[in-house]
Amino acid sequence: MNALSDDEIATVLERNGVGVLAIDGDSAPYQVPLCFGYVPVEDLFVLQLTGGEESKKKRHLQENQRVSVTVYEETEPDERWRSVLVSGVLAECSYQDAERGFAALANNSQSIPNPISWADSPAQAELTPYQLDIETRSGREFDLR
Repeated sequence: MNALSDDEIATVLERNGVGVLAIDGDSAPYQVPLCFGYVPVEDLFVLQLTGGEESKKKRHLQENQRVSVTVYEETEPDERWRSVLVSGVLAECSYQDAERGFAALANNSQSIPNPISWADSPAQAELTPYQLDIETRSGREFDLR
């Protein structure tokens, strides 16, 4: 197993747009799949969360905004696996502040599911933009052969 450099971590984040967000939950971490956009030059990591103010995600974030996101990929089929973990503070932001990150998300959109379809009630889904202020990052890769 090898550690990834900061540049390799940025590459994994930039070319993937799906991960797992872990929020501090009641008795265990609350984990949800998410779509995100990442702009390496600005270290800009943005996402949208579905649900109104009463949603479990928003309720937990009101108590603790410290989160982590896990992203992983198989770089060559049956040859190499990479995973990245970023953590920091997740805060609501404006769509204007997040615009470049959502443009990056759109670039990956051919392989990324629509976050509205993940909502409990897609017809009433409320989307809120968030920005992750990344404080720590790590990444690993290992050969599958």
